[in-house]
Amino acid sequence: MAPRDGARTPFTRLAAGGRPGCDAQTLQALIDNLPSGVTFFGPNLELIACNDRFRALLDLPESLFVDGMPTLVTLARHLAARGEYGDGDPEIQAHEVIERYREMRPHVYERTRPDGTVLEVRGAPLAQGGFVTTYTDITDRKRAEEEAKRYASYLGAVLDSMPHGISVIDERLKIIFANTRIAEILGLPPGAFRPGDPFEAVIRHNAERGEYGPGDTEPQVMRRIDLALKFEPHHFERTRPNGHVLEIQGTPVDMDGRKVGFVTTYTDITERKRAEEEVRRARDLMTEAINASAAFVWELDAGGRYTYSLGAEKLLGYSDAEMIGRRFGTFHEDCADSSAAGDPSAGTHDAIARGEPFKNVTICLRRKDGTTVYLSSSGHPIPGSDGRPAGYRGVDVDVTELTEARMQLERQALHDPLTGLANRHKFLERFTLECERQRRWGSPLSLLVIDVDHFKRVNDGHGHLVGDVVLKRVAALLDGTVRRTDLVARFGGEEFIVLLPETDAEGAAALAESLRTRIRAEPVRAETGGAAVSVTVTVSIGAATMTALRPQSFDDLMERADRAVYRAKHGGRDRVEFAAAPPAG
Repeated sequence: MAPRDGARTPFTRLAAGGRPGCDAQTLQALIDNLPSGVTFFGPNLELIACNDRFRALLDLPESLFVDGMPTLVTLARHLAARGEYGDGDPEIQAHEVIERYREMRPHVYERTRPDGTVLEVRGAPLAQGGFVTTYTDITDRKRAEEEAKRYASYLGAVLDSMPHGISVIDERLKIIFANTRIAEILGLPPGAFRPGDPFEAVIRHNAERGEYGPGDTEPQVMRRIDLALKFEPHHFERTRPNGHVLEIQGTPVDMDGRKVGFVTTYTDITERKRAEEEVRRARDLMTEAINASAAFVWELDAGGRYTYSLGAEKLLGYSDAEMIGRRFGTFHEDCADSSAAGDPSAGTHDAIARGEPFKNVTICLRRKDGTTVYLSSSGHPIPGSDGRPAGYRGVDVDVTELTEARMQLERQALHDPLTGLANRHKFLERFTLECERQRRWGSPLSLLVIDVDHFKRVNDGHGHLVGDVVLKRVAALLDGTVRRTDLVARFGGEEFIVLLPETDAEGAAALAESLRTRIRAEPVRAETGGAAVSVTVTVSIGAATMTALRPQSFDDLMERADRAVYRAKHGGRDRVEFAAAPPAG
């Protein structure tokens, strides 16, 4: 904003004096193109010049400039009146601003405006009298600084909460960062690992207290400094004098192809090493126990037939001679209908097919007398001349008692106590497994939600004991109708759910209709109060299918099936409704 005509400013006087300078118009053109707001006040605090950026930053109204340039007093009172200087008496605030300018002292400060804008204000006196002030919007910079401080605080909190000691040194081996955990892990006194300190001081402290073992301190220090200056990755374990074992891992920090520092983590693995030692001891004890127990030692040829057997008769009832020539999977297949989860021999079959060893795989076999035995099977391939396995050698140990006890606990934990069906936990585990298979093979998967109609009437009319009989009968009909690969579960109350792997919508609808008609056709007979009752039971069924192209979470698939059940209920009950396909994407 140029001064009024005829006004002589320090700048016009400067130009008129013949010294290097510029006139007011040239000066105004210059300041109008500056990125910051600029003001020039004369010796009497009159505003001589300012640019539009200054007016915009302070949101000054045009009315202040109608009669020319406002004075500092006018500006200060205007800004104070609208709260630019914060809470307080506007007259006192304006007076303080005016007095500060009258002192003609250089100043730099930040001021936050009511709208949140942060201005950096820099003022300097002029040699000819007067004052020049620049106003720079540093809001974005302040926000960036605040964000940087926040994230630095978060990072520091995260690193301090980690169980590892963490240090960062620069290319001059100066400590840049160390979290609070490092002093505890290294057994250092407070303040021994501070940013800015030389890393050599830590090395020397450790050497002097024997952390690196016996020997002269100076050679130990120099050797480790030389290694550190190479900035090479390293990973090793070190046992401290107090018996604690540290795992130390260092990674160099690269910037533009050069090493600029090193990050090192220190982990106290004392407990892990002790645990590993305990595991080794337990393994040795277990080996001795197995050697002293009933065991079956065997050998297979490349075709999977037994070529050697010792001790089979005490476990399987077959003599060693009877075992020769039989296939490895014969007894597993005969035992496939046992209560073991899934295919118990899959682990051993898969490992042999891949030519890999297997160890302590629990398998289920059918003995010669028809009873079931569970064995812990371990085997390893016999190397052939062509590099392929020429066969397998292994040993099976009887773990029937232990396995049956574990299975009993699993049944109690994974099955509904009233109906014996799978409970929610087991169902969700199986659902996750079937989803993984679906991803591999691309087959469809369906879900049925079955709700017993008017079950409350059964309980109210005949009592809860009859209600329990109804639930158990429905459970038996469901479980007896589906395939062995399907899974029926009770999710609570009178609601059942059926998982149908490798089943499309048409197959699910057919099975659902079959279940509905069978349940209706077989009334449940029970006794209550000494009298026999017959209860005709109907069910409402909701079905939903998902494909590999449109996978869904269990909750989403269940919600679709639940909505279908709801439609079946409101459509008159004793019917099957199929969920609509999920939306694309």
